[in-house]
Amino acid sequence: MRILIRTIKWLFIVIGAAALLLVATGNSHVLRGLTATYLIGKSRPDIDDFDQDACRKVAMGNPQPWPVSSYFDATTLTSQQEAYLDSLQTTAFLVIWKDSILYERYSMEGGVDELSNSFSMAKTFTSMAIGAAVDRGTLKVEDPVSKFLPRFNEGLNAKLTVMQLLQMRSNIDFGESYSNPFGYQARAYYGTDLVAETAPYRVSSNPGTTWEYQGGNTVLLAELFEARTNKKMSDWFSDCFWKRIGAEHDAWWRVDHEGGIERSFSAFYATARDFARIGKLFLHHGKWDGVQILSGSYCEASITPQSVKDKEGNTVRHYGYQWWLAPDEQPSHYSARGMRGQYIVIVPEKDLVFVRLGHKREEKIGGTMTPELPKFVTIATGLIPQ
Repeated sequence: MRILIRTIKWLFIVIGAAALLLVATGNSHVLRGLTATYLIGKSRPDIDDFDQDACRKVAMGNPQPWPVSSYFDATTLTSQQEAYLDSLQTTAFLVIWKDSILYERYSMEGGVDELSNSFSMAKTFTSMAIGAAVDRGTLKVEDPVSKFLPRFNEGLNAKLTVMQLLQMRSNIDFGESYSNPFGYQARAYYGTDLVAETAPYRVSSNPGTTWEYQGGNTVLLAELFEARTNKKMSDWFSDCFWKRIGAEHDAWWRVDHEGGIERSFSAFYATARDFARIGKLFLHHGKWDGVQILSGSYCEASITPQSVKDKEGNTVRHYGYQWWLAPDEQPSHYSARGMRGQYIVIVPEKDLVFVRLGHKREEKIGGTMTPELPKFVTIATGLIPQ
């Protein structure tokens, strides 16, 4: 018994010393990350982490419930399709056809009123917020970033533009790994001063020449937006979009600390039905029930493929302004997507939008398209009445 007590005592001493060392070296975000993941049995952030940090409300206006398609009761999945969705711990699968609910399925903790973390779908929402600012003449995509963030006014940094951030062509080496507890992405997700964490980063080579997906680009978009407008992105998104597209629930956007800046690359919490409204807006080229909410020109630019190369020398045809585009061999669609298989997908040729939320996705094997997305597209389009 004495040996056990002595072992436990030393274990607490070691843990305490490690915690103090992390705080002393400016790595207290690791403690918050461990508390939010491993200490509750998870290996990384999940869709149900809403209560773990400060959030800012994205207020709704007058709610507009979705109409239900006359074919709603006639649409079903096969047992194999049901099993596939269950195997990836799908919490919501919602299909909107001709602006009405064609199919709706919830499982596990999912539900009509349940909020889910968007993860990187939030990057698309940040792009939309920038687009609304462009439409109002507040900024231009051709503007140099240094116009709003003076630390970028020297050398190659002065060439960096808002468009290059939107298209992930900054040539800034942020890194995108959540598994590295000391890397930028872990600090960005669990740290408490996002602007300070981002401040040291500069372009490493001629900006615009190489595509690389990194959330730090989206953080810079939020920072320059707030510097230019002196507005909080959550409030702006509410006024420009959430209230105008009839959201039925308030959404929430995680911030780095009370009164701080939005984690613009992730952590926008909303319901499946309200996420689907973003899809409907883009399906109609920025119009909501005939009213232009976001300019058609910005919507079109958002889903226009690039011609730049990635680090492997492949021409990038799968990314626009923080929207993912289908490779040429896939059915024509584009999507906002998050790391655990969160999707808002627009299939224009089918007049269809669908939202998938859940805990898991298939492991990506090369390329840029996660294996399950084409399968979800097939399932969703297969529900359309013949």
